[in-house]
Amino acid sequence: MLLVFIAIAAATAVYPFIIYSNLQAWGPATLALGLFVLLLARVLVRGSFRQPEQYLQLILVGGLCMLAALLQSEDLLRYYPVAMSLAFAAFFASSLAAETSLIERFASMRGQSDFAPHQRSYMRRLTIVWAVLLAVNATIAAYTACCMSLKSWTLYNGLISYLILGIFSLAELIVRYYYKKKHD
Repeated sequence: MLLVFIAIAAATAVYPFIIYSNLQAWGPATLALGLFVLLLARVLVRGSFRQPEQYLQLILVGGLCMLAALLQSEDLLRYYPVAMSLAFAAFFASSLAAETSLIERFASMRGQSDFAPHQRSYMRRLTIVWAVLLAVNATIAAYTACCMSLKSWTLYNGLISYLILGIFSLAELIVRYYYKKKHD
């Protein structure tokens, strides 16, 4: 099952390059349906269909894929990363209304559940930062979708955005290390 999830994640990560290199051969409808199948498979394999926040992603992103397929629209197909970033930003932001933020839920999955108030505060702030970062990424992705060439769209959404999110994740790990060292 892990290998299936890794394959789905890899295909999802490189889809801008798949679109760039296969748009003429396969057409937007086939590619949009392929993205929808990947989205659905990821939700089913992870078992996230049991989590209500996943429905927003399925409706928003899945609806966009179906509309792009129905209309044979390359333009709508380019908005897939926008919808994904907005859905994930919404996951992070909506968790702030609950007692436990999304980052705290992630941390709880690693076995710890009794967090000190300063840890909860840190995780809540980090959840806000992730929500903002993903919203900014969605904004840039929307600009590349509407105003830039397919080549530029592919470069940003297939490489640069992943580098930005990866660098942020690495920076957060470094900050977390020093935060823990300061508070332990």
